[in-house]
Amino acid sequence: MEEYRDRIITMVHVKHRRCFSHCILIAVIMCLLLTVFKHLTGRLANRAPTTDGEKLLGLPEKEETVDLPEYKYLIEAIDARADRDRYIILAMADEAFVDMAINFYEASLQAHHVDNFLFVGVGPRTCPTLRNLSIPCFYYADDPNAGEPSDYGHRNFIRKMNIRTDMIIEALTANFSVIHTDIDVAFLSNPVSEIKVTCFVFYLLFVYTLTSGKFYSS
Repeated sequence: MEEYRDRIITMVHVKHRRCFSHCILIAVIMCLLLTVFKHLTGRLANRAPTTDGEKLLGLPEKEETVDLPEYKYLIEAIDARADRDRYIILAMADEAFVDMAINFYEASLQAHHVDNFLFVGVGPRTCPTLRNLSIPCFYYADDPNAGEPSDYGHRNFIRKMNIRTDMIIEALTANFSVIHTDIDVAFLSNPVSEIKVTCFVFYLLFVYTLTSGKFYSS
């Protein structure tokens, strides 16, 4: 009886070691794939500008002023701006920080050729200012303090943050993958491709864990 029990324990330990070894191996492979994909997508996202002067200076391509379509509902605007995988970058801006929104657009979005984004405007003058510069913006809500900076933790700040929460929930409910960003940050590259690859790698690891668990338990 004891000999039979020892054999069972040995078999279980061997299966656990094999499962652990397989997990380590697949994790290493996924990390290598992630590194390769990040390198390739980074090169595509940061492609060289076209004009000779911009190539020398490393400046982004200039875009001509275009007339942007207007939409009645937020989801319509998001659907027009999202990529084919339904990924959308949302950034809320009010009248007090329009200049910061423009800076974020030029330095982080336009500079790294990020196209699937939408500014969500608070206050009636936010979007007209951005749209005059051919920056996509959807007028989402008004606020009595849209033209004034709000201090963190104060009632005015909380009210504005609730507007941001509403827009994110509305987009998620419509089955979009939302990448929310503040406008007082800087992108060093296009984040969308890296996020997609990372999600794909974790999905493969999750599927592998489930399937390997079923295999070793059978």
